[in-house]
Amino acid sequence: MVSEKTFETVVNAGQSDEEAAPVNVDESTVADWTEAEELAVKRKIDFILLPILGLAFFALQMDRGNISNALTSTITKDLGVDTNQINVGNSLLSAGIVLLEIPSNILLQRVGPQRWLSGQIVAWGLVATCQNFITNYGGYLATRLLLGLCEAGFIPGALYTMSTWYKRSESSLRISIFFLGNLIALATTSLIGAGILSMGDRYGIAGWRWLFIVEGTITIGIGIIFVLFLPPSVGNGSPLISFGRWSYFSRRESYIMVRRVLLDDPAKTTNHLRISGSDVWTTVKNPRILGHILITLTSTIPVNAINAYGPSVIKSLGYGTVRANAMASAGPFISAAMAVVLGWLCDTTKRRTPSLLFGAVWSLVAFTCLREAWQWSAGRKYAAVVFSMAVNSTIHILNVGWLSVNCQHPQERSIAMAMIIMGANASGIAGSQIFRTNDAPLYMNAFTACLALSAVVVLEIIGQGTWYFISNRKLDEHGDGPVVTGKTDETPDGHNVELVRKWRWTW
Repeated sequence: MVSEKTFETVVNAGQSDEEAAPVNVDESTVADWTEAEELAVKRKIDFILLPILGLAFFALQMDRGNISNALTSTITKDLGVDTNQINVGNSLLSAGIVLLEIPSNILLQRVGPQRWLSGQIVAWGLVATCQNFITNYGGYLATRLLLGLCEAGFIPGALYTMSTWYKRSESSLRISIFFLGNLIALATTSLIGAGILSMGDRYGIAGWRWLFIVEGTITIGIGIIFVLFLPPSVGNGSPLISFGRWSYFSRRESYIMVRRVLLDDPAKTTNHLRISGSDVWTTVKNPRILGHILITLTSTIPVNAINAYGPSVIKSLGYGTVRANAMASAGPFISAAMAVVLGWLCDTTKRRTPSLLFGAVWSLVAFTCLREAWQWSAGRKYAAVVFSMAVNSTIHILNVGWLSVNCQHPQERSIAMAMIIMGANASGIAGSQIFRTNDAPLYMNAFTACLALSAVVVLEIIGQGTWYFISNRKLDEHGDGPVVTGKTDETPDGHNVELVRKWRWTW
């Protein structure tokens, strides 16, 4: 937890024999392992944890976003609905996620990520598969809402789980890699969707129904892989498939994994948290955290809008259904590469504001071009669509990492991760209403709204970064900022130590 005492107060406080001795990690290295050992452990975590979490994120986005592919098929005709009614279903999906985001994350702390997250994946995979049975508008709305309720809490739960395995200076790149599952899904689901839809009405089943059957079944398979191979927690590397007979990590590696994270952030815990109502309320009303939520909210409205209707916009340029879906994958592929590059830059420079500002300005320029593209040739219009999808997704991804490193204790981080994903999904409610039937085919009102929001995001990022920068200057001037405290397990020589570290904001 974070103490509001000064560093000197913590260090000079009297200690009984039973109390843990305070150790200032800013002045003492404490670590009893080599850099080579830590690097080897970190790489091992990367190759075990990130692929499993990223694969699950891929499944989530695939089942959430394949409605954009279905729209290029006959779903509206078969269900007797129009684009605006499809938008209502997408809004219900986002509303379901927002509704259960925090409760789901609290339950994760009690049950554990291995059980809770894997159960979620299988649950929404079943719902996604059952979408192929819908025959009317009511069934469509019900399945979209249920899909959102089942998906609620997965992303913040996975993000919090990642934070227990990595140091603060490693977080942005790993979060970007995790979000690759989302971005690659955006790109490849268009390709997968194009392939499935090319089957046509095989065996009397419409192409969009095959889409839900195939992709939902894939998700259920991913859920089984998740529960079998995900390591339960830091320090416990025995997955379910091992039946307790083996572990991904040796005893030495497990020791390094736990202590290196605690030395970096003493407030982190590797055990299940107890989150109280007071913790929730304190975090929810924190204006600093709300600033990050606002950045995500305003930046992802255009993202949700253009990603959902990108294939339809491309199809309106005169391309066929299959080709339009395939062509829509270019933007997310570029976005995936940029997310990794910018995430690496954040960790290398230990600064977040410049990278976020780059993404925001890119988005501003992109939607300016897209708004004026109505008078361009089809090829240039397509380029403008790809340009608008290429980098704007990275703003939210980098903002998640920015918020995570500036959370002062585990309870705040767990709740804040749920809040920021709530913001992203709340933007889905608004984003699904941007492209309206009466605005087709030029969608001038939609592109104008995206342009205005992009301009607001630029100002928000500048404001948030300035606040952190000025706050650090004040901490330097007064020298009495808050101190992060926390206890480790026993050291190799049998002593308990309490780690303390002066707090610094990351701008």
